[in-house]
Amino acid sequence: MPKKNKPQEPKGNLSRKTRKFLLLTLIAYIVLSLLLFDLKLFTGGDNAKYIILAQSIIEGKGYKDVYMPEEPAHTQYPFGFPLLLAFFLLIFGSNIVALKSAILLTGLGAVYFMYKISEDLFRDKTNLIMLFFISVPVFITYNHWVLSEMPFLFFSLGGLLFFVKAQTGKKFYYYVSFFFAIYAFFIRTSGVSLIIAMLLLLVLKKQYRYLTILLLVFLAVFIPWQIRNASVPTQDGYINQLLAKNPYQMELGRIGLSDFMSRAWDNFVLYYFTILPMTLLPFFRSAGLLAISGLTFILLTIIGFIKKIKSLTIIELYFILGTIILLAWPKVWSSDRFILPLLPIFIIYIFFAIVWLAEKLKSKYLPLVIIGIFIILNAMAIVPMARDSIANNLRYLKGDKYAGYTTDWRRYFELIEWIKENIPKGQVVMARKPEFVFLLSKHKSFTYPLTTDHNKIKDAITKTDYVLFDNFFWTGTTQRYLLPVIQEAPENYEIVYQTKKPEFFLLKVKK
Repeated sequence: MPKKNKPQEPKGNLSRKTRKFLLLTLIAYIVLSLLLFDLKLFTGGDNAKYIILAQSIIEGKGYKDVYMPEEPAHTQYPFGFPLLLAFFLLIFGSNIVALKSAILLTGLGAVYFMYKISEDLFRDKTNLIMLFFISVPVFITYNHWVLSEMPFLFFSLGGLLFFVKAQTGKKFYYYVSFFFAIYAFFIRTSGVSLIIAMLLLLVLKKQYRYLTILLLVFLAVFIPWQIRNASVPTQDGYINQLLAKNPYQMELGRIGLSDFMSRAWDNFVLYYFTILPMTLLPFFRSAGLLAISGLTFILLTIIGFIKKIKSLTIIELYFILGTIILLAWPKVWSSDRFILPLLPIFIIYIFFAIVWLAEKLKSKYLPLVIIGIFIILNAMAIVPMARDSIANNLRYLKGDKYAGYTTDWRRYFELIEWIKENIPKGQVVMARKPEFVFLLSKHKSFTYPLTTDHNKIKDAITKTDYVLFDNFFWTGTTQRYLLPVIQEAPENYEIVYQTKKPEFFLLKVKK
């Protein structure tokens, strides 16, 4: 007797279900982001630089490091993210919460693009992969830092999604994907992997018209930008730092071929056996668990890649090129910041492998069980993070503006506040994190040279009025480079302010 076909639900109902789950996903993501939201400045320093660059654009000074005495043209970071921030600064002013909210919006957009990409790849299993995606804490925590990670993820995922749409015959989306990809590049130069991936695929598809359009539009922006940067005299620009053996010890020189191979291998081990598993499942902390989960994720990624590569798409090319760039980065910079743009692709391949395993084992519920375990483990990591975040925000709202900072950063900001109130305008301060000095006190500031050459440091000291001598827990560069020079002639300095332990000092340079 022939089997009766199961009645199919009307397409409209399926569409309503899809929209409903998408809406619930976005709401859940917002709720998680707010639970982990931080009302204060992030202490990395890059956020302060981005805000200052945006202010420079708004004030009509160009793209300059206006926090430094000479106000040199900035060449390290592309202009895309500061330009985006400038738009929000014009509307909301220098309100850190408003700027963080703008970053949250880009994160929300990235979730939407990930949903649409997953929907195209997994159809009825989209809900499961998205639950895993929004449970990964790194996608939530970067929503409250004024950094380029979430905006870059937004534009890169948008570029991938619209390029895939264009490949299905909707040619207009090529132009949209080109805009997203080019803007992603001008947020972070590692976005060149997406540009190259698009160019390669257009060549393989023999779509030379769109290849020419992408190339011309990209070069129309890239060439003037490069000419501008080449005209700026700089010793330690971005490329120089990238090619240095250690960007914090430039005197060690540049890497050779053997150094590069060693760097790539070290990064491979670090990223795939520590950073990747710790990012996807931060509940795991022991070296053994990280190694096992890292190996598992690598195997699943390889299986998923093989299963998906039945037809070469933009996703495969972007993943390969992005991985090459990831492994080429200086090891001292290695962190979840640089792997974050590739995490959605890792999740896609891992999920492909899980679905394949379920089919092989004829276990319908295997994906649900595995992803359920991942979500539970991530929830166990998120709960204490949310508890600490809420407690710190409550303390902040009650008047403790340094709530949540480590004691060394608390002392640093306390000293900058003292500088703001007590040092006359126009005075220059040498400091390890000069962007914070300018952002919070409006005093020009710069970093001492990261070198053991005492003459270079002495020359830099002659150009400043005060030296902010720190005792940061996270770095020893002040003790390594600056302290020996000060000890050579302590009579040249006067202590005008000293914090509680750990002691930070403000030294007036006697002239």
